Amino acid sequence: MILRFVGIALAAFIAMEFVSYLVHRYVYHGFMWFLHKSHHTPRKGRFEWNDLFPLFFATVTMILMFVGLSDPSGMDLVALSVGITLYGGVYLVIHDLYVHGRMKSLALKSRYLLRVKKAHMIHHASGEEPYGLLLFSFPEKVLDGETHRRREDSPA
Repeated sequence: MILRFVGIALAAFIAMEFVSYLVHRYVYHGFMWFLHKSHHTPRKGRFEWNDLFPLFFATVTMILMFVGLSDPSGMDLVALSVGITLYGGVYLVIHDLYVHGRMKSLALKSRYLLRVKKAHMIHHASGEEPYGLLLFSFPEKVLDGETHRRREDSPA
């Protein structure tokens, strides 16, 4: 029972990187660009329109957890929501607090995280790959340090 719970939570955590990639690439940089573009411009104040996305996903996950906890046979759903929540927490710390400096005192020092930050900043400059955060390929332009100008009028 516990191994099943942990396995489902771990699988959900890992799957969320791929879900995050797909949503970022095809939804945020697609039909929801009108909200996400606030994330690609300098923030004025504490919040940006893009902050609505994590609120939406957190709400959906809380509903999943509530439904799972309401049903004695719903522990798989609870495990799924725990994995999604853990991924959201890691994403918050690495992406928002570290990469985008929303917590100035957070100084994470590792070669991997510095590469994540560099790759993400190249994404912001180009509006192109990489769309993932934790598991993603580093395109040659990231490895070579090449940057591209962002297309202002295109969600890329």
